[in-house]
Amino acid sequence: MQEVQRSVLAELLTSYPYNSASQLHEYFGGGPLPPSFGGSCAWQSFEAGRAVAERSGVESEYRIDGRHVAAVHRDAEGITILDPYLLHRLPLRLERADAVDSTVSLTAEAYPLRVRADGSPAPSRVRVRWNLDDDSVGLNYLRFSPRRGHQVISRSFLMRADQVLTEAPPAADRVRPLLLHPEQHSVSVRVLHPDTRQLAELVLPLAGQGQRIDAQSLITKDNQGAVARRGTRAFDRDREVVADAVGAPVQDVESALLEAAELHRGAAPAALDLADYSLEDE
Repeated sequence: MQEVQRSVLAELLTSYPYNSASQLHEYFGGGPLPPSFGGSCAWQSFEAGRAVAERSGVESEYRIDGRHVAAVHRDAEGITILDPYLLHRLPLRLERADAVDSTVSLTAEAYPLRVRADGSPAPSRVRVRWNLDDDSVGLNYLRFSPRRGHQVISRSFLMRADQVLTEAPPAADRVRPLLLHPEQHSVSVRVLHPDTRQLAELVLPLAGQGQRIDAQSLITKDNQGAVARRGTRAFDRDREVVADAVGAPVQDVESALLEAAELHRGAAPAALDLADYSLEDE
């Protein structure tokens, strides 16, 4: 089972990227994007659970925190978590026997693998805390920030025992409002390139001062979290990495984001207030 989980995660990290545009196409447009374009964070976990079940016959428990979903596999000795959105390099395995004061803790290496100014490695981390008393699981994802010079918490989730999906994916009337949540202030494709294991992201912000929904508003982020704007060599380089990883022409990837942004604009309530998308380097 552990080998199945390991192989599924390794494949999905490079073949099913995070793509916040895909479900906008699926639920507000003409259908989902091709599988190589990936899916939202929840769909990444659904895909992990589906692949494990297909190869092992073992079904996942889908724990949720708001819009986030993690696939959990349970056995007598402990639990294993697959959450491809958090880019952990190996399955998150927590053993009951390792508990201290009823808590099992784990720190695992994750992507992106960044470097400090002196050239030393600065990998990302996922910190997990499994509370045996209430069966809750806390997940913190930390990345090295070159601008700040230290690790920062990028994402934090608490997966409670009573917050479990009974249907994966949920019904459309439950999904659609989540796609229009105020936290979703951009559409993007984030890839881990299968050859270089470098992260790259193509982003279309949905909010910001004077923000427009057009190709000129697209930005990229590289493995170090540096932002590049259209018309620069860095932008062209990062955009090509994204397109190569999903196996599609650059124009198709850009069009997918632009169309998703228009779908979001057309479906969003008039009073929806989105926070500005940060254009700072990480």
